[in-house]
This record gives sequence, structure tokens and C-alpha cells, in this order.
Amino acid sequence: MLKKRFTRLAVAAAITMSAGVAQANVFVNGGFETVDPGNSALAQNWLPAASGYERVCGGAGNGSDCAAQLNSPQENAAVFLQNSNALGGDPLVVGSNPILTFDAKGVPGISEVDNFALRYLDNDGAILADSELQNFGGLINNNTWTEISFDLGVVPTGAVAAFLEFSQAIGPFDSGQILIDNVNLEVAAIPVPAAVWLFGSGLLGLIGVARRKKAA
Repeated sequence: MLKKRFTRLAVAAAITMSAGVAQANVFVNGGFETVDPGNSALAQNWLPAASGYERVCGGAGNGSDCAAQLNSPQENAAVFLQNSNALGGDPLVVGSNPILTFDAKGVPGISEVDNFALRYLDNDGAILADSELQNFGGLINNNTWTEISFDLGVVPTGAVAAFLEFSQAIGPFDSGQILIDNVNLEVAAIPVPAAVWLFGSGLLGLIGVARRKKAA
């Protein structure tokens, strides 16, 4: 009976400690390492919606070799995007609160109109939550990578996919070039209090003592 009780407590402790594991990344190929099999200039799972988006490698990435580049021609726009559900990303978890993060650097246009938009969609593609356009051009520079973070809030009921769009819109004589890497949308791991770890390790030790006594 004592052994069964310790075993149940140990299982409960293990479940509690596993609560610190983060949700997997919702967006596919957020490091832009994998090539689109249909177009070697693009990253797999990311779709262009205007000219000026391409995948660049050779030391361009932050912590990796590749990154996405927005290099908009004058009087035009560069746009690329991903629908997490349509392109094989991990499913959203209703009620969770994932955080969007990505790294960026480069030279924004004079108007600094470099934006991202994050939306949560239902099965029909209807927007259930919308960040609208969020400007990040004024936050970055050409010398160092800057991590951009955004919280759209709790995933609403009915949401099954995340839609992410990066865009650079410019006017005459306002060309810019920026790099984007390490795109993630995931639930941050909840730190497990030290007392829980001590409790779990103590239980395992007691189980070992009980087993040795029984064997003796």
C-alpha cells in the first residue's frame, strides 16, 4: 500500500514538473533554412504576396545561416506570409497565450514602414483576433539583431490557424532592406518552482528506500 501511494505521488510530481515544457512552434521553417522545392529563392512554407521577398544565406541569419529578406523596389512593396494550418504548422491551443517573437535587422526605408500582422483564423478563414499592422522599422538597426516580441492575447474559441504577414511598403526614393529570422509563435514555458523539484526528487528517494527495505 505504501509503495502504491508513493508511486501515485511520484507520477503527480512528474506531471507537475512537465508543465514547464513550451508549446511547439506554430510556424514552419521559422529559421528559413529549408528551400521551397518549387523556387530556390524562397523559403519553404513561406509565400510571397509581392515582389521583393527572398531567402538569403551565407551568414545572413541570426544563429543560423539563412534569413528572409525584404528588399522592396521603389514605389512598390515586399510581402511574405504563412498560414500555419495550411502549411503544416502545429495547431493552436484554445485558451493558451502564445507569444510571437522574431529577430530583425537592416536599413528600413525613410518612412520606416516595416510591418507585421498576426491573426488567428477559424476553419473558414474568418479572422477571430487581429493584431492589425504593427510597425517595427523604427526598432531595428543595421548592425545588430533586435528581437521583436508581440502578444496577441489568448487564443479564442474556434481558432485553428495563425496567419502571419511581414510587409515593407515604400514610396519614391524610399528603398530599404531588412532581414528577418527565428520566427516563433509559442507558449512560453512556465518555470517550475524549486520547491516542486525538491519535492519530486525527495519522493523518488523515498520510493528507493521503500524498495530496498522490501527487498531486504
